[in-house]
Amino acid sequence: MNMNSQKPETIADNTIVEISYELRESGPQGPLLEIMSENWPLKFYFGAGVMLSAFENNLRGLREGERFSFTLTADEAYGRIKPDLIREINLSELPETEYFPNRVYEKGDYVQFQFSPSENPLTGVVTEVLPNSIVVDFNHSMAGKDLHFSGRVLFIRQPSADEAVQKRYIEPNGVRSSSRLSDGSDKYLFD
Repeated sequence: MNMNSQKPETIADNTIVEISYELRESGPQGPLLEIMSENWPLKFYFGAGVMLSAFENNLRGLREGERFSFTLTADEAYGRIKPDLIREINLSELPETEYFPNRVYEKGDYVQFQFSPSENPLTGVVTEVLPNSIVVDFNHSMAGKDLHFSGRVLFIRQPSADEAVQKRYIEPNGVRSSSRLSDGSDKYLFD
């Protein structure tokens, strides 16, 4: 049951939003990075501080059915590549793990490493394998990239009571499916 039965006309803070989009690097003709289709859209609680603020700012005020196209600079998105987050790690410093029991790594493998007990572990990608060490890039995978989004607003609604308390989107059936964000009980688990 929704807290407010009045359907919002535009995307605003404290609404549930469903969008489809293509994400490309640099601009509308750049390499394709991600697709969120109408069959598998992005559904989220708008204004919860989870999404990139520049991303939300470009969607704010849009209506259902409205198309969008915008580019976020690297600084607005995930920041510039930080050279200090590219580190060489001696294999003997890496913890035992079920994923790499023999400490045999390949370029492209993901590893998690904690540099000090007071810091949270970081996840990075192996960029180079050396005889006694690996080079790991702990930057976000989209750091240093301008990101171009083009898509359409599919649905906007008020959050349910649980969503409003938790400040996040919750699937009506508790399972990620291709179901729409309808408030009606006429929707099935799988279309």
